[in-house]
Amino acid sequence: MEVYERRAGENGELVLRGNGRHFEIISNGVFLMDTRAGESERLLVRAPLHRLARPADVLVGGLGVGFTLAEALRHTGARSVTVIEREPAVIGWHETHLRPFSGGALSDPRVRVEHADLAAWLRASTAAFDVMCLDIDNGPDWTVTEGNAAL
Repeated sequence: MEVYERRAGENGELVLRGNGRHFEIISNGVFLMDTRAGESERLLVRAPLHRLARPADVLVGGLGVGFTLAEALRHTGARSVTVIEREPAVIGWHETHLRPFSGGALSDPRVRVEHADLAAWLRASTAAFDVMCLDIDNGPDWTVTEGNAAL
């Protein structure tokens, strides 16, 4: 894997590595995600949207490689999608290397991206959503940062 970019992030170093076809994001030396599959990320938003019989406002916690966002936009029931991402590098990579995996979704007029910590944003926000998809870490027991354990 070739290192495409290395950046200081909100909570340490972020690295985007790839082989020209697939990419992975490493946070502080810990594997976070990659572009190889993404079925669980797609299902995360597909399942609740299929259950709704009306247009939905969707919150996606964590942009990642863009699978969840792209899937939400493919669904005819997504009226708007708000994405909360704390790492500016991840947002920026969707203008370059990760753009194909989110399908250029950041340009869709239904999408609003907020650069913020999800937990802090949720505490401060008065926004209402029909669907909330939270995919900001590797799981409840294997968190990238200690602050994520509260979620």
